[in-house]
Amino acid sequence: MSTEAVPQPEWVPSCGGTEAPFTTRTGRRLLYMWNPTTGEHAYYDVTNDVFLSADEATAALAMH
Repeated sequence: MSTEAVPQPEWVPSCGGTEAPFTTRTGRRLLYMWNPTTGEHAYYDVTNDVFLSADEATAALAMH
């Protein structure tokens, strides 16, 4: 069994790295991130160290 770490996707702040964390209406501190390898965007909860699903992001941004 190999003990080598599996490479993780590279996520960087969006807008060429200039994106800054912001506080949502619901009080979550988020950062909009981009993965240059896959072309995906996602919201990252900087307080809880997790990426949000699309549904969680919609709820955090109070976009119903």
